[in-house]
Amino acid sequence: MENLHSYRCTAEQNRLYLPYYHDLCSLWRKGTVPPMKGRMKPYLPELTIRDYNIYLQYLRGVRRQLYTEFGWYSCHLLRSNGVLFAILSDSLAGRQATCQRKRVPGTLAWRRLMCQTQGIRLAAQVEVLLGWHNLQDRKYSELRPLKRLCRAVDRLLLRRAYERAVQENPALERLFVQERDQAVVQMNLSAKNYSLAAEPMSNIYGALYSTLATDDPSQRKSMRYIGSSIGRIFYLLDKAERFEMDKSSGRYNVFVVNDLRGQAAAVENARRQALAAANDLIRVYSMLDIKLNRGLLDNIMLLGLHHAVEPLEAGAERENWEIP
Repeated sequence: MENLHSYRCTAEQNRLYLPYYHDLCSLWRKGTVPPMKGRMKPYLPELTIRDYNIYLQYLRGVRRQLYTEFGWYSCHLLRSNGVLFAILSDSLAGRQATCQRKRVPGTLAWRRLMCQTQGIRLAAQVEVLLGWHNLQDRKYSELRPLKRLCRAVDRLLLRRAYERAVQENPALERLFVQERDQAVVQMNLSAKNYSLAAEPMSNIYGALYSTLATDDPSQRKSMRYIGSSIGRIFYLLDKAERFEMDKSSGRYNVFVVNDLRGQAAAVENARRQALAAANDLIRVYSMLDIKLNRGLLDNIMLLGLHHAVEPLEAGAERENWEIP
């Protein structure tokens, strides 16, 4: 069998991988594979089975790290961005993670997952801090009653996880506080310049990604640029999607203050700027010395990010992994 979802195998490799391929399909249907959430995730139609396997093991590994380190409630914070942090950190340093069979949090199923590595621990801390600060993004007065109740419950159940993450990595918390203060300044200024408005999120992602690099100064500089580009892309797309909501509530939105005509115009503007940032990111990313998982990271950084900005194929995010 040839070209099974772009993974060109020999007959012997097919004999080895096909049973596991069926296992992946059954796991997805049973719900024991955690859903891929967030923008930075693999582009499934072009992902090889081997890379899909590695990604799922990292996804489960970060999920279990959240469960054991910060409690069961923190697991619902997990986004694919955190999984990418873990893969990038280990791959740049050449750390080969150990794969073991353990129970998947929230289920009775035992599956193979990546065990604790520096990248996985960092990813779990980032997810907790990101989740906590996202709760502070909206004022209670802007939320509906049910959303206010959910916010209160989240704050109550996540506080201990947040305090523990701050205790383990206070430098990360300082980055988030600095970004929040900068964002408040931009809101008060009602800046019309897109680069200026995106600067706080661009800075925080630049700092986060630079921590994933090794001690090589050029690699740190490249990772900071990649993170800054990703932060800018996320900011523009998020603000474009919230155009109507922010306009009706009177909340600062860079597309609203630029008097764009409707959400469709805002989304189109955001996609155009995001594609330009993604192209710059690809140029810098191609120069990185990635020691492990190059194929998986290429899929996420090149195809996955482009698909998040401008879909490459309609319905690709609902890929069901059936044999053609």
